[in-house]
Amino acid sequence: MMNPCVIPEPAEDTVGDGRWMSMHNRYIQEAKTSESEVLFIGDSIIQQLQFSTLWSEKISALHCINFGIGGDRVENVLWRVRNGELDFNTRIKAVVLFVGTNNLDCTPHEIFEGILEIIKEIKSRLGNVAIILPTLLPKGQYPNPYRDRNDHVNTFLLDKFFNEANVDEVTENVHVVVIDDHIIGNDQTISHHIMHDYLHLTNSGYTKVFGRVYEKLCEILKVTSRK
Repeated sequence: MMNPCVIPEPAEDTVGDGRWMSMHNRYIQEAKTSESEVLFIGDSIIQQLQFSTLWSEKISALHCINFGIGGDRVENVLWRVRNGELDFNTRIKAVVLFVGTNNLDCTPHEIFEGILEIIKEIKSRLGNVAIILPTLLPKGQYPNPYRDRNDHVNTFLLDKFFNEANVDEVTENVHVVVIDDHIIGNDQTISHHIMHDYLHLTNSGYTKVFGRVYEKLCEILKVTSRK
């Protein structure tokens, strides 16, 4: 059976108001006029990052643009990158890609393969741009199968991109940033101070978790990080 994560699909319009397609079309127009050097693309974790203190005080200074859409699955982002959202007039130097946690009905390896497909599409359109892959975050206040699934996706990513024996055109200039550690407590629970609904990060959660992504961007762009 074909892996659904590698078949590009627009998100299903379950509400009927066309919001997802409207956002996609807006992002296409923004890409055409943008002078940004860094693209963030993915699901609600990326979308809500732009409303955090970390974004306003540090990340935005790196000339970033945010193409996050809540609820997006791997195949939705794959469709978006194939349909105009990477048509930038200026040179994008780095892409932060975060997606996969919403593919609840897919196996870890299917999600992993879909992420690889997105990476191939990004490289085919933006050249050997730096790609940052933050690891998927745990979800749920208490241990559950979806935490395990995200852990397995992260294991595949780390094995692929941290293993020197796997160097190829896909892995070149791709950087996995581990952000999922130090979220789960010793009692295996997640605090609402880090994830207010045990899925999305709080403002302080973004500073703690995505601060590492900011530091990696500064390293790649060769700029001094703001304290």
